[in-house]
Amino acid sequence: MGDKDIFDYNVLLERLYESLPKKRVTETIEIPTLNIAHIGLQTQIRNFKEICDIIRREPRICMRFFLKELAARGTIDDSGIFTIYSRVSAQTLNALFRRFLMTYVRCSTCGSLHTVLIRQGKVWVIKCLACGAESPVKPI
Repeated sequence: MGDKDIFDYNVLLERLYESLPKKRVTETIEIPTLNIAHIGLQTQIRNFKEICDIIRREPRICMRFFLKELAARGTIDDSGIFTIYSRVSAQTLNALFRRFLMTYVRCSTCGSLHTVLIRQGKVWVIKCLACGAESPVKPI
């Protein structure tokens, strides 16, 4: 390899591409729709724990977001069914869930749903498992 090869554009470009980290291919997350049932004046999301497991969020944190936004009371039982003690339309719950995903799950840098929500002191931070970015979010 002579001096001319060291400064050749194609050689330099090839060296650059070799030094870049390999792109990680991550599968997309299939999030099922909310299984909503109305029982009298109560509303239940029957697959709530399953969905929280898929998006890697603690069910209590998700529940707190929903109840705060709805200004309602509710509980999660041992089988993972989330009960809201008021009648809420499926359209409202789906809109709230989409807002939760955009605010507390989706990475603001790469758009991936492969994230975890961690607490650093008093600040909540979304850490992306796909690109490694960290971005603070408002407290729940």
